[in-house]
Amino acid sequence: MAKSKNKQETTSRKLSRVVTLVLGLGFAGSTLVIALGSVFSQPNNNVAATDPDAPSMEEQIKLQVTGYEKVLEREPKNVTALEGLAQIYIQTDPQKAIPSLEKLAQYYPEQKQYAGILKLIKQQEAKSSATPKAPANSE
Repeated sequence: MAKSKNKQETTSRKLSRVVTLVLGLGFAGSTLVIALGSVFSQPNNNVAATDPDAPSMEEQIKLQVTGYEKVLEREPKNVTALEGLAQIYIQTDPQKAIPSLEKLAQYYPEQKQYAGILKLIKQQEAKSSATPKAPANSE
């Protein structure tokens, strides 16, 4: 009886080891497949970035501005569109961001950051308009 119990334990250990080995190999294999898949997919992203038919940065910005403006025609208080438009203009032409920021500050007075950003932009605009520009050399 002791031999059959010992034999049963040995068989159980072998089975446990085999199951552990199979599961370990499955886990390692799936991890390897995911890692290799991501490594080989990166060059494809670079091809898309150099696509000559892709719109230029200026065209992308114009498309975004147009999209936000269309949304604002339908929903004048749309926070996402107002914020997006303001962010684009802050990066490209801060003077154009003022109307969007004024609307955000008016519609959402509890959001103090809109009024703060608006104040900063107006201060910068006041400084830049007060500072005389150097005359261009006509040599």
